[in-house]
Amino acid sequence: MSPRLLPRLALGLLLLAACGRVEPAARVPQRIVALAPSNVEILFALGLGGRVVGVGNYCTYPPETSSRPQLGGLFDPNLEALVALRPDLVVLAVSERDLAAKVAGLGIPSLVVGSDGVREIAAAIPTIADRCGVAEAGHGLLARFEHDLAPLPPRPGPPPRVLVTFERSPGRIAEVLAAGPGSYPAELLARAGVVNVVADAPSAYPKLSLETILARKPDFILELSGEEPSQELTERLLADWQAYPEIPAVAAGRVRILAGSHTLVPGPRLPLLYRQLQEALGLDRGTAR
Repeated sequence: MSPRLLPRLALGLLLLAACGRVEPAARVPQRIVALAPSNVEILFALGLGGRVVGVGNYCTYPPETSSRPQLGGLFDPNLEALVALRPDLVVLAVSERDLAAKVAGLGIPSLVVGSDGVREIAAAIPTIADRCGVAEAGHGLLARFEHDLAPLPPRPGPPPRVLVTFERSPGRIAEVLAAGPGSYPAELLARAGVVNVVADAPSAYPKLSLETILARKPDFILELSGEEPSQELTERLLADWQAYPEIPAVAAGRVRILAGSHTLVPGPRLPLLYRQLQEALGLDRGTAR
């Protein structure tokens, strides 16, 4: 055989072998790891909970996640523990691209999806479903998600001006973390047809001074809490605002606390927060209180 033919023959054999081999990324995964709560919730909502073998430290829903090994947070994952679980797919958020590169170097397939807002969750649902071989379940979940988050019809009169805050501690009003443009609460406010008083903030989650809140004059203040506050804590949180009756929301008694782990996770449970928001604003009756 001519020496010139050997490289061609070797290349042909490699191509032939590749044609008969299913790449790991094409296999339907059976052992899945996800660290971001939003991705974990999507997996369970798709009926894939039985395949989830590891989760992040901050995953609390559904309750079954408590029986899965915890692999660290988004910024300090335990790579050794992850590899020990022998996953055949790691579902990651965009902020975890560095981890995606590391697991790829170890030969573990990964799937990176957005998880910061309504549109990203809507895109992530069918993407994860298709990759995991449950496309039909993905179509169903997405249809329910979009139906339950449908924009409300226009209402007469000027829309109320709303401030949404996150996990504020009692006594801390001087520096409040708020929902700015691009955040998932801001997207829900837009769908509800109301005005986000910090829609022009320079970031999605700005910290607001008391002076800024006073100047923006919100008609409603909605405080998001990951856990149901006790009666005492609720009273302390509401009492903080009573010193500022010049804020329309305070003067009208329109400060609300929206509680539940779903309020802090932009995932498939966002419709729960959307309904809470509508009820708090009185939009379920067709007009704001």
